[in-house]
Amino acid sequence: MKLYICENAKSAKWRKGIPDGKKLSLAFAKKCICDFIGEKERGMEIKISRNSFGKPYVQKICKNMPGETKKIRMDISVHFSLSHSENMMICAVACFNMGADCQKRIPKDIKICKKIAKRFYSPAENAFLDSISSDADYIDNFFSIWAKKEAYIKYTGKGMAEGLDTFSVAGETAQKSYPKEVCFKRIHLENPKKDDFYIYLCYDKKNKNTLKIRYFT
Repeated sequence: MKLYICENAKSAKWRKGIPDGKKLSLAFAKKCICDFIGEKERGMEIKISRNSFGKPYVQKICKNMPGETKKIRMDISVHFSLSHSENMMICAVACFNMGADCQKRIPKDIKICKKIAKRFYSPAENAFLDSISSDADYIDNFFSIWAKKEAYIKYTGKGMAEGLDTFSVAGETAQKSYPKEVCFKRIHLENPKKDDFYIYLCYDKKNKNTLKIRYFT
C-alpha cells in the first residue's frame, strides 16, 4: 500500500489547468494509481465508478500499446481511498481494501467538540472522552476518533449509511461490532507545521507493515 500526500493542493504543480472540485480529486486519484502500478499517465485510461453507497472504485484500467489501435485492458486489482481537508489532499492506493481519512484540527473549542461527540459518537466513545480531564487531550482524542471513524466507513464502503454511533474506535484493538479485524494507523507528516492534521488508515490486520508514503508537490 502507498499513501500519497499533497500538502497544498491549490498550488501543486501536478494540478495545472485542473479546476477545484471533483475533477481535481479524480485527477489526483488517477495520478496516484498510475504511480502505484508503475505506469505513466499518458496513454492510460482509468475508469472510476461508485458503489450503491457512493464509494469510488476502479472499474477498469486500460493502456495504449505501441502499434495497437485499441487500448488493452490491464488485469490488475487496485483499491483507492481519497480524502481532503482544507488544502491537504491524500490518496491511499493498494491491492487490498482499505480506507483513509484526513481531518484538520477544526473546531478547537471543546464545547463544540463535545456537542458533536454527543450527537455522532457511540456511548463507549463518549464515556472514553468524558474520562479525560485535560481539554487539550480531549480535543486530540476527539479528532483521532473522528478520523478513525471516517477511515472505517470508507473501508467498509457504506459511508454515512454505516451509522457513526453503531461502532466504537475509542480503543486500540478491534471492537466486536467490526465485521472483520482491522487496524488503524495514524500518519504523522514530515512537516512539523502540519501537526494539526489527523490522518488515519484503516485496513485488515493481515496487511499491516506494507505501507510506503510519497509526497506530491
